Amino acid sequence: MTGLAAKDANYLYVSSRNQNTTYRYTAPGITSRYAYIYYTAGSQTRDIAITPEGNIWVATDWASIPLRFYNTNDVMIDYILSDLVPYACGVTMDESGYLWVSDTENDCIYKIDLTESIEGSGENITPYLQASSNPFAGQVTITGIGLDSQATINIYDIRGNLVSSDNFSGSYVFGESGDLLQGVYFARVSNGSGSASVLKLMCL
Repeated sequence: MTGLAAKDANYLYVSSRNQNTTYRYTAPGITSRYAYIYYTAGSQTRDIAITPEGNIWVATDWASIPLRFYNTNDVMIDYILSDLVPYACGVTMDESGYLWVSDTENDCIYKIDLTESIEGSGENITPYLQASSNPFAGQVTITGIGLDSQATINIYDIRGNLVSSDNFSGSYVFGESGDLLQGVYFARVSNGSGSASVLKLMCL
């Protein structure tokens, strides 16, 4: 268990790094647990903070996205990139709605006004892509966030030739057939709304 939060006197929320889930316990006299939110994007939790609405901010191990925000349907609805908060260890919220984040790598504590616009907030999140390894050999798993149900992935070689195309539901394995040539590829994921992101890949 890595994170602890409370919304009121009736419930205790505990995040599990191994299960990638936050569990809700009824207090006092805790006897059972309820799987409250499962982190579909692979959060690797360090700590959690719960909002009055029951949504959860998660401090994560991901260097590029240290803070993620999930609703009770297991969907990530917001995030904060490392250009704003380089490292997130602990996270909590105060009664005024400010998010407080501890950064043990840089000996800082950040106070974030969530009423201000943050890159990646709201419904129109620009897709963000990450590779399981890059460069890679054989095959690579591409994961993404900020995607809708109509998202698609197209992968092109260095000459601009389309080498793979499919629907994209959050992850995609490229190179499963085992016949990829060495070189540079570009993965482009597009939302149904038109927003898109491109990831450069190197196959060894």
